[in-house]
Amino acid sequence: MKYLFLFITLATSALAERTVTFAWDASPDADSYTLYVNGAPVASTTETRVTVQIPDARTAVNVTGVNIAGESEMSDTLVVPPAPTIPKGFRISKIVRTTTATPK
Repeated sequence: MKYLFLFITLATSALAERTVTFAWDASPDADSYTLYVNGAPVASTTETRVTVQIPDARTAVNVTGVNIAGESEMSDTLVVPPAPTIPKGFRISKIVRTTTATPK
C-alpha cells in the first residue's frame, strides 16, 4: 500500500485553486510516479514529492508507480476537503496543515 502525505499552503483567503505538495513512500519497483487529481493525470515525477495546483473544492488524489512494465494500480484515494471559509474582516496570510492518509 502507498501512503500519501499532504501539505497545503494557502496564501490568501479567496483562491479558486490552491498550491498543494503531495508526498508518498517510495516503491522499489517504480521508476517514476504519476499524480492524479479527480481521476486525471496532472503530474509525473521521479521524486516522491510533487507540488501542484488543485481546485478549492473537495478533491480526490491518487498516485501510481510507473516502470518499463507499465503503471501500477492507483493508491488509496486521499480526499482533500475545501479550504475553510474566512469570516468577513479577517485575512489569512498563511495556513499550513499536514494530513496523512493511511491504507484501509
